[in-house]
Amino acid sequence: MGEERRQFSRADQPFEARGRIYGELTESWHTITTLNISATGMRFRSNDTLPLGTVLELEINLPCLREPLMVRGQIVWSRAVASGVAENGAVFINVSIGQAEQVDQLVKFLMKNVPPPTHSP
Repeated sequence: MGEERRQFSRADQPFEARGRIYGELTESWHTITTLNISATGMRFRSNDTLPLGTVLELEINLPCLREPLMVRGQIVWSRAVASGVAENGAVFINVSIGQAEQVDQLVKFLMKNVPPPTHSP
């Protein structure tokens, strides 16, 4: 088996997020099931495979924030797993250090099931 190359922890716990193709303002948001997530990207299910390089706008609800975290993800792999079900891998792009830390807090929360610290208003 190959050497683990990930810099950040990854949570393999499904949860719901929302996504749409970046820049397509007329496209509606779709609920997606996130299969795993780290500070650098995520694997999720959708109805169809997505073309490599597609940029998505993603809305992730973090328990420690009042507003959802908005990030962009670029599709790096996509494969059909059943009729009408695809799994996709997206790497987060243009993510600030603060956003990466917020996602990493979510990962730690999902892995330990301990609420992360709440923010001050």
